[in-house]
Amino acid sequence: MAGKTPRLGLGTYDRGEEWDHTDTVEAVDRRAIVHGPIADRPAAGEYDDELYHATDQGITWRWDASSEDWVHFAGRGSAERPVPDTSHFETTRTVHNRTAQTPVWNVEAHGIEGDGETEVGEAVHDLLDAVDRAGGGIVYFPPGRYLLERTPLIGDHTVVRGAGPSTVLEGPRPDGDEGRALLSNKGYDASGYGGASNWAVCDVRIDSPNSNGILPAHAANVRLERIHGDRIYYHHVDVVSSKNVTVDGFLATRGGDGDSNAPIQFDTQNAKTAANGVVDGDGYATATDDDTSTRNCTLRNFEIDPANDPDYGVHLHRDGHESIAIGDGYVTGCRHSAIRADTGGSVSDLTIERVSCIENARGISLGSLERGRRELTISTVTIRTDDDALADGSGLYASGFDHASVSNVTVDGSFTNSIIFDDMDDLKLTNVTATGADHQAFRFRENVDATLTTARAADCGTVGVFVGPGCRVAYGGVRFDNVGTREVVEGETREWIASSA
Repeated sequence: MAGKTPRLGLGTYDRGEEWDHTDTVEAVDRRAIVHGPIADRPAAGEYDDELYHATDQGITWRWDASSEDWVHFAGRGSAERPVPDTSHFETTRTVHNRTAQTPVWNVEAHGIEGDGETEVGEAVHDLLDAVDRAGGGIVYFPPGRYLLERTPLIGDHTVVRGAGPSTVLEGPRPDGDEGRALLSNKGYDASGYGGASNWAVCDVRIDSPNSNGILPAHAANVRLERIHGDRIYYHHVDVVSSKNVTVDGFLATRGGDGDSNAPIQFDTQNAKTAANGVVDGDGYATATDDDTSTRNCTLRNFEIDPANDPDYGVHLHRDGHESIAIGDGYVTGCRHSAIRADTGGSVSDLTIERVSCIENARGISLGSLERGRRELTISTVTIRTDDDALADGSGLYASGFDHASVSNVTVDGSFTNSIIFDDMDDLKLTNVTATGADHQAFRFRENVDATLTTARAADCGTVGVFVGPGCRVAYGGVRFDNVGTREVVEGETREWIASSA
């Protein structure tokens, strides 16, 4: 595109001229995308990633220089003019957060270069502000490396979209300011869920060793799709005091290099926290610490395979999480836990399903709390560590939950103990296998009311089932293979006669 003046449907814009980011909102749309009927779309684009919105067709097209053809970029089309080779219904199902009326802003058309050398954070922030004032839209980042020296803030009804892993976001930070957010939302400093809503970030790679990643803070209805995480200081995604946040299609090749790091974190801005903030034009500003819970959030279709051994894969940090679902994922290479909840942190309605925790020091570790947690579901989970030097602590630990269900779970490896529970009421375990522990397979340590059925304890160093003080555990259909002692109840070794004892 260098040296050319893009073809624009509502006027022209010379890339060589200085664009004042305080221009009117109307000017943003004029410089972002060419509009016109499909019949007027030129046979060829003038530069790679040029966008043309066919006003009568309701489809935005992108010129792909490699194939020398226009390709579908956005828009649902219509029953009369669907996207070629698809039905109107198929297009409607697969295009998210876009309608035929949604405008698209190509950052290149605003002089924002992804050359890996120019700091563009302020320009991106100004563009996002203009898009917000225009009512929202799609902001497209073509392939390149974009240096965001400040934290651009996303507004309502806005989709930040890249071209996949070839669109790289990095946040350079001076010494002492490492860990400030790469991207966040307007209203990060609001109370409750008063921040920006209905926004998304899709198809980008984060390679930002000195910043935190994407920070939804006091936000609602957020989608983070197909985020590729490389170098980061703390977390690629850090959800803070927000609701209805979905992370779908996340891949991490590295974890954080700072303290207490994890590729994905669900966090809350508890009172007097004084953390989790952005770099704005005046320096560093934190999210409001009003104890707003993080609730109704989902992580799915994810792979965490870091090369640098982070502390955790997924971290539920601080106090106040409600309705968190973690599913269809794989976690490996963590030096503490694949999935971790802080000691003392309240959690309600936590679901972990169809997750493999392979080669971590611990699998799922939900830190100690005597009471106050409710509703835990762990289903179809494999926890396995073959490296004896890596395995440490418990493979699965939970504490303080009323009403918990653990089913179709395998814990295998030389953990200190395979499975431990404390202070659990109405705990049901079904189809659970615990093998290879240095000491105990199933340890109901203290104040646990549980039912254990269709289970197997094998190859453990000391006890198959340990029942500690204040525990009531009913057994049925438990198999023991190569265990030192089958059952110890409140310090007494019992000769196992029937698993219903």
